[in-house]
Amino acid sequence: MIKTIELDERKKRILEAIVRDYLHTAEAVGSRTIWRAYMPDLSPATIRNEMADLEALGLIVQPHTSAGRVPTDLGYRYYVNHLMKSRQLTTKEEEVIAEGFRSIRQDVDEALHQTLKTLSHLLEYASVVATLDNKTRVYSAGFSHMLKQPEFNDLNYTRHVMEVAENEELMADMVKEYTTNKGVTIKIGHENDFKEVRNCSVVLSSYDMGQAATGGFGVIGPTRMGYARVASILESISRRLDNLFGDNDE
Repeated sequence: MIKTIELDERKKRILEAIVRDYLHTAEAVGSRTIWRAYMPDLSPATIRNEMADLEALGLIVQPHTSAGRVPTDLGYRYYVNHLMKSRQLTTKEEEVIAEGFRSIRQDVDEALHQTLKTLSHLLEYASVVATLDNKTRVYSAGFSHMLKQPEFNDLNYTRHVMEVAENEELMADMVKEYTTNKGVTIKIGHENDFKEVRNCSVVLSSYDMGQAATGGFGVIGPTRMGYARVASILESISRRLDNLFGDNDE
């Protein structure tokens, strides 16, 4: 479906501005905000017309009676596929990851627990790690951190995400399904194959430590997620897990 949507450069800029602003503020984005902060070369009226087109395409939506717009699942997907730029880790992020893995010595359980601890420290979402070898193990954490996200002011939503992350069978199935290909997999809202997480986004990466263990790890959170930051952190941790038992341990 996303392949059938073609946007001109102006619409791409406006959609990217809406996604970026909404990720940062968690507030619906209006035309005057885009005009002032992102596109002073266009008039608010022109921006409103373009936003109307984006809404007609199903990429943004007007929540309640707000004058602003927020991205839809489809809008986030277009952003991830076409507009999101690769992001370098910050110095602090690199230090946290390096410190977490510095003392690990060929101990799978220790490596997985450290992965979970690092994810919980860096990302304010529910974190999960699962092995898919002879002994399936699932670990989850980060529930206290995710409460900092405004979406989790809804207690029913929070309870639901916690129940999902603590469902070991569901988590194992999800990791198995979403890590068949190497790299980071991003499933946004209704794209999810599992109905239990269709009001969330799931971002997972695989790891392969040879004969020691294979599996996946990642986060579950609201669709308003910093996808570029999450992906860069997962990619870095995945490389460390892949190399952990090799000759060139980091």
